[in-house]
Amino acid sequence: MKKLFCALALLLVWAVSAQAATVYLKDGSTIKAKRVWREKGKVVVLVNHESIASFAFSEINLKKTFPPRKKRVKRIVTAPPVATTAPAVPASGTAPVAQPAKADKKISLPSLPKLPEREIPKGAEEGAIRKQKREMAERLKE
Repeated sequence: MKKLFCALALLLVWAVSAQAATVYLKDGSTIKAKRVWREKGKVVVLVNHESIASFAFSEINLKKTFPPRKKRVKRIVTAPPVATTAPAVPASGTAPVAQPAKADKKISLPSLPKLPEREIPKGAEEGAIRKQKREMAERLKE
């Protein structure tokens, strides 16, 4: 039972450490961090829940800290080619082939019912926005 518990504990420690990021400094030292990102010309390092440090790009070995990612290849789906050539002219002894007419499809949306127009109720007190608009109008008149 102890061996199983130790094995699970070791596996848990290994899994947690695999999630950590490593920052490689140019002087050869490393920093284990929870998260690393670039922001406004600096590299920001979240060391633990309470500690955040930022470094200039000149202090960080960027190639080791941010290894190049595999680029995803976007698949481009192309439509089948459309024939743009004019239809062939039938031979003199044959009847012309009738082509189906293209129908112009127009989509019409249902109309919404008209809502009755109502005036904005005026209360006994003037609202803050209306009061500010009135004051601004008075200032502009001066």
